[in-house]
Amino acid sequence: MRWESLFADLESQLNAARARERTVEIQEMVRIERSQLRLWDHLAGQTGGHIALDLLSGQRLRGVLVHVGVNWLSLLEGTAEYLVLAAGVRSIEVAAQRAAVVEDAIVRRRVSQGAALRSLVRDRARVTVWAVDGVLLGSGTLDHAGADHIRLARHPADGYRRSADVKSVVLLPFGSIAVLRHEA
Repeated sequence: MRWESLFADLESQLNAARARERTVEIQEMVRIERSQLRLWDHLAGQTGGHIALDLLSGQRLRGVLVHVGVNWLSLLEGTAEYLVLAAGVRSIEVAAQRAAVVEDAIVRRRVSQGAALRSLVRDRARVTVWAVDGVLLGSGTLDHAGADHIRLARHPADGYRRSADVKSVVLLPFGSIAVLRHEA
């Protein structure tokens, strides 16, 4: 009887030790997984929700998060849509109850800021562009989005882009751009 009790006790201790080992392994796997997450992966769970952005320029944008890509996001505020590049963001405030990471965040990572900017080129959207330091870089139509820059044709605000109306063309490196705004 004593031996049975002793063996039962040893077996329960062994099972408890194995359970602790599994718990430690799971915790370590979770830590490793979390270390792979990027800031923008956290934002994927916020799509459709309200967020607030503090920009390096001191400007604060609030609105509904529409899209999240590689180092960029789009935000809808009233009738204006903002394309915000990571280079200009100081901090992002999100709703606590929506702070989960979305499983398909890896798919969203594939949409580069160049691809997002090319969609504005394709739409011939009139945009206003601000630098990371808050300086207004100009308004006009995006002619081209390259691998690391955009080409902005400046023309009168009340008209469409026509060759005769273009006052100048400005090349803007992605690293200098914080926000592009266009009316939705």
